Amino acid sequence: MQYANRSLALNPKEESFTRYKMEAFFSNKKRKSIALYGGSFDPVHEAHLEVARIALENCDLDAVIFIPAAKSPLKKSATLVEDADRVEMLRLATTEEPRFDVDTCEVERGGTSYTVDTVKAYQASHEGSRLHWIIGADQFELLPQWRCIEEIVTLITFIVLRRPGHSIVESAVKGLRFVTIDAPLMPHSSTKIRASIAEGRSVVDLLPPAVEAFISSRGLYTK
Repeated sequence: MQYANRSLALNPKEESFTRYKMEAFFSNKKRKSIALYGGSFDPVHEAHLEVARIALENCDLDAVIFIPAAKSPLKKSATLVEDADRVEMLRLATTEEPRFDVDTCEVERGGTSYTVDTVKAYQASHEGSRLHWIIGADQFELLPQWRCIEEIVTLITFIVLRRPGHSIVESAVKGLRFVTIDAPLMPHSSTKIRASIAEGRSVVDLLPPAVEAFISSRGLYTK
């Protein structure tokens, strides 16, 4: 996997590292069960990582791929930092877990990021692999609004994170396949973390140390 958008690489060394890691990952024939984890990740935080870890442990996965969206079709607000910063924070957050990886395909594609486009690309490049998509119970309720959801459900199984206040019942989407997972309640969100940073409050317990240091060093989310 190479960067189509050269601006995503913060420096040549980091670009080479990410390219090498992705090429090594996709050349590994043993990886047959893959979960795709899309989102803004603005910023990625400990709750994101915990969900991915629990999915690995409970869903017989070989890998979880974090996919930062260029623009979410169901979110009105845009991301607050540069794409390169979101990608770098994800790289820092995932580098110590060999079964985690980052794919910038949606950022490189640009425009509105539709799950169907990403899933179809993965199906074509990972023939024979079992594909999953990780979502929260809140997103599960919105699945009927997803573009080409009828096609998506023929290609993947959803991994749905239970959340308080949201019920996971039989969906109106025909043919939908899903499993549920439970994770410790983590009330913080990227929105709350950004607000805390802007107000000068500590978020050291909410972010991976390398991500917190990166945000601090670049003064992200302070305005």
